[in-house]
Amino acid sequence: MPFPSYVHSVISSSDGADWPIEAQGFNECGCTAASNALNLMVRTLRFHKDDFVHWAGLLYQPKLGGTPSPVTTWLIQRNGFGTHFGNLRRTDYELVLRALIDRGIPVIIELGEVKLGPLAVSGQHSVVLIGYSEPFCDSSSPAREEYYLVDAQWPQLGSISLSSNDRDADGDGVVEVFPGNRTLTRQELHDNYPMRTYFPVFPTQSDHDAWYREHMRAEGIPLLRSLTGPLVTGSNDVWVGPMR
Repeated sequence: MPFPSYVHSVISSSDGADWPIEAQGFNECGCTAASNALNLMVRTLRFHKDDFVHWAGLLYQPKLGGTPSPVTTWLIQRNGFGTHFGNLRRTDYELVLRALIDRGIPVIIELGEVKLGPLAVSGQHSVVLIGYSEPFCDSSSPAREEYYLVDAQWPQLGSISLSSNDRDADGDGVVEVFPGNRTLTRQELHDNYPMRTYFPVFPTQSDHDAWYREHMRAEGIPLLRSLTGPLVTGSNDVWVGPMR
């Protein structure tokens, strides 16, 4: 069954065989989001989150929340794919995320925030953004827009099923198939994505770098940007590509 016509997805097929994903263990979201994103790129279960946890080594500290954000970049690049650790707080984040999805590029994003005192220092939970909708009407609201995720602990830890995202959206008695296993409305993404961190996953680093040169610009003081960007906040990225 195809996805509804108003849905954009990095994978057009709804066949479960084209969606090789794994559930995570306790605070393994950074490692599992990375392995799930790579498996979606190759359309087979080639990568396993247990290997990614092993490679993270001492940087995986479940009692402290899992792995630091830069580990996600390292895990992806270690396996020959391209990415970077950036944030979209200074630009139209939806434009960037939707443009990437339209290119078939899954994007790891971090929901929530972790604070040290009053200061938010990182996102809290890593998921893979794999789709979005155009505005549409469903049986419960006059108009809505949605984002679709692969969330390795949704609806609960140790459980993941693509069917959890399917529903009878238009009220005609027939269940529609949606990509991923979790849906956020546009407002829910806005509310739950405060840090705007992102890791776009490209087939190679050269593919990523070519896209970045053409579409993005890093803002900030160069020295501070080079020191804190890759390790703390991610680069402050601004979209300079075509506007919608």
